[in-house]
Amino acid sequence: MRLNLKMWLATVSLAVSFIANSQTITVKHPLGATTLETQPERVVVLGMDTLDVLDYLNIKPVGVVKSPIPNYLTQYQDPQYTDVGTLHEPNFEAIFSLKPDLIVVSNRSSPSYQELRKIAPTVVFMPDSQRFWQTTAEGWRMFGQIFEAQTKVEQIIAQTNQQIDTVKTKALAKQATALMVMTNGGNVTTFGAGSRYHAIFSEFGFKQLVYNDKNLAHGELISYEFIAQANPEYLLVMDRDKAIGRDSGDAMRGFNNALIEQTRAAINHRITVLNPQAWYISAGGMTATQIMVSDMNRALD
Repeated sequence: MRLNLKMWLATVSLAVSFIANSQTITVKHPLGATTLETQPERVVVLGMDTLDVLDYLNIKPVGVVKSPIPNYLTQYQDPQYTDVGTLHEPNFEAIFSLKPDLIVVSNRSSPSYQELRKIAPTVVFMPDSQRFWQTTAEGWRMFGQIFEAQTKVEQIIAQTNQQIDTVKTKALAKQATALMVMTNGGNVTTFGAGSRYHAIFSEFGFKQLVYNDKNLAHGELISYEFIAQANPEYLLVMDRDKAIGRDSGDAMRGFNNALIEQTRAAINHRITVLNPQAWYISAGGMTATQIMVSDMNRALD
C-alpha cells in the first residue's frame, strides 16, 4: 500500500508540474488568433512545412499527412503516426479520434480552418510568397511561443537570416539574371517576381530576366524556344512531377536539346536543378529553407 501511495504521489506531482509549466497564450496567425495551452503534447500536422519545423525542433506529432512527403521526412510514414488525410483534404474523423491538443493548418488545408478549430485549438502556418522570409520567420516564432522554444528559434532565425543575406549580397554583386522554370507533366512553365517563387528575386537577390509578375499556381506556360530566345544567364529548373512523387525521369531530359545548349546558362554551366520537395512541398520549413539557401548558393557558385 505504501509503495502504491508513493507511485500515486509521484504521478500527481508530475501532472501538477506539467500544468504549472504550461501557460495559456494567444498567438496570431494569417487567419486570426488562437488561444491555447503551451507545450501541447498531441499535435496534428496538415502540412509538410509544419512537419519540417516540428521535426527540426524535435517535436513529434501524433497525426500527419503522409503523401507527398519529402525524402528527409519519410520516417513519419511509420504506422505510429496516424494518417490524417491529404494536404488538401483533412480526414476529420481521424483527427477527432486523436483528441489533439493542437492542430496546425498549412496553405493547402487552410480552407478547412473553421471546421478544424471546432475540434481543437487550431493555428495556421502559411508563409506569404511575396514576403517569404519575413512571414516564415514570424511562423517560426509562433512555434517558439507555443512550444516554449523561443531561444532556440531565435538562434535559428538569426543564422538563417545571415545565410540569406550572404546569398543576396553574392547575387547582387554578380548582377545575376535568372529565368526560373518548372517542368510539369511534359509542360514547361516560368515564374517571375510576383509569383510563388518571388523570394528568388527578392530575398535571394537574383534579377528577373523576363518581366513576369503573374501569380499563377503552376506558372506561365512557355516553350524551349522561349527559353532559347530569352537566353538566360542563370537557368533554375524545378521538377514538379518529382515533388509530388510522380517522377517519370523525363523532366531534365527535355532540356538536353540544341535550343537549351546554345543558351549562356548551358555554355557557362549555370543550369541549376532545384530541390523540388523543398521548394514546392515544404517551403517554409527549417530544413527546407536550408536546402533552398544551398540551392541558391550552388546556382551562384
